[in-house]
Amino acid sequence: MSAPDRTPDAVAFAPASLSNLGPGFDALGLAVQGIGDRVEAWRTNRSGVTVEMVGGNASIPTAPGKNTAGRAAEVVLEQASADFGVHLLIHKGIPLGSGIGGSAASAVAGAWATNALLDAPFDKEALIPAVLEGESVAAGAKHGDNVLPSLLGGLVLVSPSDPTDYRRLDLPTLPPIPLVLPHVTVLTREARAILPETVPLRDASAQAANLAFLLHALGAGDWKTVGRYLMRDRLAEPFRARLVPPYEAIRTAALDAGAVGCALTGSGPAMFAFLSDTGDAQPVLDAMQTACLASGIEADDWLLDLDLEGVCLLDSA
Repeated sequence: MSAPDRTPDAVAFAPASLSNLGPGFDALGLAVQGIGDRVEAWRTNRSGVTVEMVGGNASIPTAPGKNTAGRAAEVVLEQASADFGVHLLIHKGIPLGSGIGGSAASAVAGAWATNALLDAPFDKEALIPAVLEGESVAAGAKHGDNVLPSLLGGLVLVSPSDPTDYRRLDLPTLPPIPLVLPHVTVLTREARAILPETVPLRDASAQAANLAFLLHALGAGDWKTVGRYLMRDRLAEPFRARLVPPYEAIRTAALDAGAVGCALTGSGPAMFAFLSDTGDAQPVLDAMQTACLASGIEADDWLLDLDLEGVCLLDSA
């Protein structure tokens, strides 16, 4: 089914998100401004959900049970016992397989747009089960470290074993975040398969301490300490880095240009850097981009700010 030949009944935008943030594997995520997914929604007379993609995204399935936005919309309709259906038109602003929460943003925007068609009976917290269910279509499990920041905004700490258990954490004003996205394919399932099933006790203990120090530094606005602990992950990044050929070059370039820390976001290949209050973000971004190109790999890049709002409705006119 193609989009109806009329103005959408609702339009939602969900921001991208950085996840893990070093030692916060599957537990920490941060919503960012400047990039995200937009979903237009129409009421339909027949029950159920239909999905349509805009642009060159033919590899994304449009069957609602296999599409993150479609599945999230289905759950919202079920939750409301709706007597109508929904057609979704997805505008992918987040590149596929980027590590910045593309599947999560689609799920969140799909759920929020569908909620608007119902005259918004649910607040954001009530939609957490729907967006987690949507994300599970792509991730194979209910992970909250991208969907919850995209839904709620800000910095979110979430339990990997029970993603309905979460805390939204206060942050001081963040310096701009340089981010580069090398043109390298990293599949989420492959990035998970590369991880060891067990880790030494000393690594588990160190990881817990590193995450605690990172969270304290984030809350205090101690960006130098944040940068140091961003680079102390022991569970995921040491293994996933090998999937991103320019990883070492990008990280070295960022630090040499004045960043206080640099890490993968999610399973990569995107990499971000943190600066001190006095740091200049543009030279760091330029250095990261140049290092990637010098490795023979092109990249997209952005300077990103913290998004405190999360998913929002846009004017559909």
